[in-house]
Formats: sequence, structure tokens, C-alpha cells
Amino acid sequence: MTTQGRGALAPLLLAGLLLAPSAGRAEEAGQGFWEREQLTGDWGGLRTSLADRGIELTATYTAETMRTMSGGIRKRTIAAGLLQGDLDIDLEKAVGWQGGKIHATGFHIQGRQLTANFIGGLIPVSSIEAAPSTRLFSLWMEQSLLDDKVSVRFGSVPMQEEFYTSTYAAYMVNSAFGWPAIYAANLPSGGGGYPLSNAGVRLKVQPTEEIALMAAVFSGNVAPGTNVGGDAQKRNRSGLDFTVDQPPVWFGEASYSINQDKESKGLPATFKLGGFYYNGRATDQHYDEDGLSLGSAASSGNARTHHGNWAVYGIVDHMLWKRSGTVDSGLGAFFRTTAMPEDRNQMSFWFDTGLTLKGTFESRDDDVAAIAFAYGGMSDELAARDADARRFGTANAPDHDYEAVVELMYSYQVTPWWTLVGDAQYLFNPGGSATLPDNGAKAIPDATVLGLRTVFKL
Repeated sequence: MTTQGRGALAPLLLAGLLLAPSAGRAEEAGQGFWEREQLTGDWGGLRTSLADRGIELTATYTAETMRTMSGGIRKRTIAAGLLQGDLDIDLEKAVGWQGGKIHATGFHIQGRQLTANFIGGLIPVSSIEAAPSTRLFSLWMEQSLLDDKVSVRFGSVPMQEEFYTSTYAAYMVNSAFGWPAIYAANLPSGGGGYPLSNAGVRLKVQPTEEIALMAAVFSGNVAPGTNVGGDAQKRNRSGLDFTVDQPPVWFGEASYSINQDKESKGLPATFKLGGFYYNGRATDQHYDEDGLSLGSAASSGNARTHHGNWAVYGIVDHMLWKRSGTVDSGLGAFFRTTAMPEDRNQMSFWFDTGLTLKGTFESRDDDVAAIAFAYGGMSDELAARDADARRFGTANAPDHDYEAVVELMYSYQVTPWWTLVGDAQYLFNPGGSATLPDNGAKAIPDATVLGLRTVFKL
């Protein structure tokens, strides 16, 4: 077996090793091995004892294998893994500090990146796809006031966990349904999307049970500078670069939620409207500093820059049918859309939508079946530069157009601590009509991807 093959098997072998020592443990707290909430149990009562003192330690291990069945740059099978550890401290229980909380999350990321290496798209096919590393993801403190109607969170705060979120979209495997590719493609260093996180401060005000208002300011570039390949993850490999001297990005969001209680007669729904403003420089997609097309042979190749960048977005999460006596079992739908200026962004329009069914069959209350579609429209200014390049003979690539993906998944809850996910995806126009590395005139073919994911709550 090759070194690459052994490395690809590592996440699945680790999952097996985790299972082996746990299988022979005695039942804890009246629960059998297959009924407990975590694979490793209550640690002989230590977990409960720590929780009583305000300290919760949790971990999740996600392992997956995915293959390009057709299209992309080349066919390839990869394996990847993500070990996530979380620490939560309730300061009121721990030291009597009313309303105070501390949270930390760390990642150990393994395996290869299918999208970056073998598909060439802007939309990673997996939500755990990233460069291998061991890194800090989040480290923040929160103070709640006025009976939790107001809260302030500061530190290393993942903006993708605060803004542009959808309950139903989160079930999907493809990263498109988390932090959208339009932000990752246009903001410095990917805009602080997984696995990076920006230093910042978030204020949340909830005047009623239905209405919530959020505002935040983050460091606009979590990994400033340049490196070979332009990989921001490798510029901030440990997640410990708390850069705060970069132009900021300001976020705001208002949400309205109805029928969220179990006893509510109506169907649950949440509506969000938000946006952001980045106070730094953004690169023009068409013209250079002298006003010439970047596709022209006479161009200096130095793009003009604009001050500022912005986006507006809207989100709808709506349950279409709810199983009687439950909070979230039933058929739900989501829709998210966002737009950014054409002149300074390579992708200017985005939307994703889907249907999720939780509780697929009788006695399968925690299984989830879902289908979803995401679309990213490339900038007309970028396409105009492509057309100029063909006209001036400086390149022969097709116009950038759009990138899209459709995904079908089924999540099977084996035990409370073990989940298996089968996944199928079809990717249209990888890279928004990007060309093959060895043929600059031919667009990367549409790709079909199949995957299997397993998740353990440790």
C-alpha cells in the first residue's frame, strides 16, 4: 500500500480504535453502550461532576471518504477526518460570575482536499474540507445582561456561526450550505470561513421572543500577507494569529422567528435580513490602474482598487409540515440569497435552497433526508475581461459564467452517538467555467461526487 493510501485510511482506522476500548466498558448511569449519548460515556461520573461545576468537555470525530465518479480535473478517491474538541465554562456555576460564559473550539484536520486538488471548483464539496492542521478555531467570552435579552461576545469569534446561518441548510454535507462560496471567494483570506476565525465583537439584543438584532465588527483579514498558492490557511496555520490591525468588516442582521415552541399551533419559521460592509480595498475585476482592460496586451496587469466592499442577504427557514408533539421533526425548507457589487467581486450573486425531512420513517425520529441546490453567479465584469482577452489574443478561456451544485443526502442515526451519512452531488461548471490546468482553452467538466461520512460524538 502506498504512503498516500495509508494516510487516506487514517481517519477510518482512528474511528475503529475509538470504538474498540469503549465496547467493553460497563454501563454508566443506567444507560447501555448503545443507548448512551456519547461514545465514551460519562467517564465514571467525571463528566457529570464537571458539568455540575459549570465545565463541559465535548468532542466529535467526523471521518469521510469521497470520490469524483466523473468530470472535474481527474477521478480520485480521498479520505479526510476532523476531530473537534469544545470547552464550555458557565462562569456563574464555576465562580459565581452571573451571565458569564467562556467557549473554546479546537480542530485536528486530516486528509486531502478533493475540491482544491481534483475538481477545481470554488465550492468545496465537504464542510470539513481544509488543509491538514491542528488549530484553534474559536476562543471567546460572553456576557449576558437583562435576563439574557442582551449579550456581548468577544474574542476569536467565527462569523459563520453568528451570521448567514440556517437551521435546515446545516444538515447538508457540501460547504455551500454553510459559509457561502461568494463570501469565501471575495473577502480577504476567505472572509473568516472554516477553518479560520476572525477576532471580533458581537452584540445581540432580543427585545422579544420573536425578534433578535445582531451587530458585530471583525478584523477584515484573518491571515494577511501572501504565500505560494495564496493559501490563507497556511498563513495562519495554528489559528493563533489574532490580527487586529486590518481594515474591519461590519456585520448587521435582524431576525424574526415565530411558532418556535413545541406547543405552538402554527408552523415554525424564521426570517433574516442582513449584510456587511468591508472597510478595506477591493480589486477591480475588469480594469487596470490606467483604465485599460486587464484582458488587453497593453495592460500593466495591476488592477485598479476600490475602497470598500459590501453585501446584502436574506434568509428564510420555514417548516412546511410538523410531526405532532415534536419541535423540529417534519418537512422544512430553506432559502438564502446574497448579492455583492459586480465591479470588485469575482462572484456577485448567490442563492441556495433545499428541503429537509427529519424523522423519515416510523421509529426513525432522528434520521434526515435532504435535497438542496446552490448557485453562484460570476461577475459580468469578470466575464467581460475574459471576452477582452480572447479579442486581444492574450488568452483563449471561455467566459466565467456560474458555478452550481445539487446535493442529495441521507443521515442515518445508528445510535445517539453514531451517525452515518450517504451523499451524492453533481457540480456544474467548476470554478465558474475555470479551465483545466493542462488546457487553458477547455473548461473543467461537470463533476459527479459520491461520499460516505461517519460521525462519532465522543
